[in-house]
Amino acid sequence: MSEQHDAAQGGRVEVHRLDGFIDAAFAFAISVLAIAGAEVPHSLHDFALALYRIPAFACSFASLMVFWHQQVRWRDRFRLHDKTSMLLSLMLVFFALIFVYPLNLLFQGMFSALYALFAHQELPGAPSIDSLRDVKELYLCYALAYACMAGCIACLYHHSLRTVNMPHADRIDARKLFYMWAIAVCVASLSIVVTLVVPDTPWGASLPGFVYMLLTPLYWLLGRWAKQAKLRAA
Repeated sequence: MSEQHDAAQGGRVEVHRLDGFIDAAFAFAISVLAIAGAEVPHSLHDFALALYRIPAFACSFASLMVFWHQQVRWRDRFRLHDKTSMLLSLMLVFFALIFVYPLNLLFQGMFSALYALFAHQELPGAPSIDSLRDVKELYLCYALAYACMAGCIACLYHHSLRTVNMPHADRIDARKLFYMWAIAVCVASLSIVVTLVVPDTPWGASLPGFVYMLLTPLYWLLGRWAKQAKLRAA
């Protein structure tokens, strides 16, 4: 009896350590965003330059927090800590640490282009993106990382649907989240295809980013499906 209690206690400790490691890894990724390519400001001029990076940092921060929050929601709902769940969670952390670099560059480049459009001058401290091919390569890196992270979340929910016995309403919610992240993988994959196919022109270089706008109507349709499924089951 004592051995079983010790084993259960050891398992809970291992679970808490894994959860803490995942949270710490995402916190580290956020820290990388905050300090990437920057030094501690030593003058008012340096501080003003750092302020220009706030919009890009805010968007990057929000993007990473979406994935972290989804992983937290999943583990709080299902509390699965088998080998498959552990592997998928660690893969999510791995891709998050890769995702942080193209994410930061992409938003820095986007806000630099907007600044140049309205202010008619280069944004101070803007990343060096010299050609349209550079933009397409950046979108390619972003889409690959996004698809991998979304795929990890989708696989976590798919694994839960296969292994956990849950009420019908909860199963609909889990299927909705699985489909949502599977759709995200498909849209990111479409962005990759578009990046590889379209020519190196201004409209062609921006088209891979506009592909992600498909997420809004697709998520709306998915929400309608989940609502109707619950009404039919009631």
